[in-house]
Amino acid sequence: MALADPQSVTTDSAKTLARVVTGDTSATYLTSDGVLELFVSHQQPKGSRRTLVKLTLKKVSTDPLTDVKSEIQAQAYLTVVRPNVGFSEAELIQLATGLFAWNTAGTNANLKKVLGLES
Repeated sequence: MALADPQSVTTDSAKTLARVVTGDTSATYLTSDGVLELFVSHQQPKGSRRTLVKLTLKKVSTDPLTDVKSEIQAQAYLTVVRPNVGFSEAELIQLATGLFAWNTAGTNANLKKVLGLES
């Protein structure tokens, strides 16, 4: 079963990402300018299932020492690993939304802390 095409992701503003690659258990979505990429995949290692959602932001940056321009990228991941049996979809949704809420509470307070290398 596939996600809708296109997908919409809001970073600084709403972006539309069209499906550009479809695999048996994965798909890649990309903005028309190639700056934002969404990758979704599912794997089944022995005894479990792993779902990966990865958002990649690309841009060209100039090295201040060499003045050379090159493409760089930053990525954010959500990975859910669960045994094949024992957890309901509702429990997994609670787990993921709990993580999101922890990161974004108080105007992204904990996210700012961990990006500032606190642990």
